[in-house]
Amino acid sequence: MNVVNWQNAYDKSSNFKSSGPPKWAFVKEFLNRDFYEELYNTFPKFDDTWNVTDNEEKFAYRKFWKTDEGRYYTDGTPREHNLIQEYDSRYSEPWNKFLKHAWSEEFTKKLAEVTGVEVTGLRHFCFMYANKNCFQKTHIHNVSDKTLIVFLYFSKNWEEGDPGGTYLSNEANGSKILFEPCELDNTALFVLDGPKAAHGMRKIVKDAERKAIQLTYEPFSTTEGWYGRRDKDVFEPIEL
Repeated sequence: MNVVNWQNAYDKSSNFKSSGPPKWAFVKEFLNRDFYEELYNTFPKFDDTWNVTDNEEKFAYRKFWKTDEGRYYTDGTPREHNLIQEYDSRYSEPWNKFLKHAWSEEFTKKLAEVTGVEVTGLRHFCFMYANKNCFQKTHIHNVSDKTLIVFLYFSKNWEEGDPGGTYLSNEANGSKILFEPCELDNTALFVLDGPKAAHGMRKIVKDAERKAIQLTYEPFSTTEGWYGRRDKDVFEPIEL
């Protein structure tokens, strides 16, 4: 069984490459429908094991795969949930199958072909959950010019105009929304990071559950590490 309907993604390739800033594309029926239903039915249940962020900027929940949390960069700052590519018994067999595919060379290569972004590995992964009153104000990561974010949605019966999808803007204050998905059932949103890649989530006003995942891809080098790491050496030109 093919996990991903790659043709649906390739059909949006030119849209991604010609858009922006920010560069983005929205893909429907991204996953094989039967496999998607397996993931949907075994999406982690919402309980008190989810990490919550509740402040003026954001109210939302997340769960992470195995990560290197607790380790530090050379400048003393903590690493931010870099993915450890191992089986995680906390999650279902379908989810372990999906993650194994998502960090594979095949998946990453096709993702690079679709977007034209020279990513080589999956750096971050998290489950995302939001319900009534959850929101996230417009923000910009700007980690690097080769950081590719993929949102996959697992929420059925979302209605047009309802908040909950990740909206895109090219303004830090979110004054102009370029795109906001309302189809959140087996859809994917690709976004290239950068100084104009503003995004957020309008406050959910209905008694509803929005389930999604976020995957972050970057180039990786065995000698230099992740392309967007915080302690990356900055090239200093030599004056001759």
